[in-house]
Amino acid sequence: MCQIQIEKKENYILATLQGEVTLGCTAEVKEKLKEYAELHKQYQILVDMKEVEFIDSSGLGVMVAWFKMCNQEQGKLIFCALNSHVSRIIGYAKLDKIFNIAESIEDGEQRLQ
Repeated sequence: MCQIQIEKKENYILATLQGEVTLGCTAEVKEKLKEYAELHKQYQILVDMKEVEFIDSSGLGVMVAWFKMCNQEQGKLIFCALNSHVSRIIGYAKLDKIFNIAESIEDGEQRLQ
């Protein structure tokens, strides 16, 4: 099971994903961030993934959906603090070629500027 916590910062949204990002929870977390971004009209987004234990193909689909949303709104999406498992899965899917990936939240904040 996964959870998402979302908070508005001065110039961006910080979304913190936790747990196992799998089919059972992906629709809910996808919509939560989408609705929050639309409500605040903010498409500069950092996704903190340091507490993501596992991700499957539906989780990758959520990441792609968020990426598309931000690109369509001329925003920027950065995934931060990926563990080795998540990095490997993203690499297998070749998504590391299109996603912005930062080592930490601080690194992600610098990339937004």
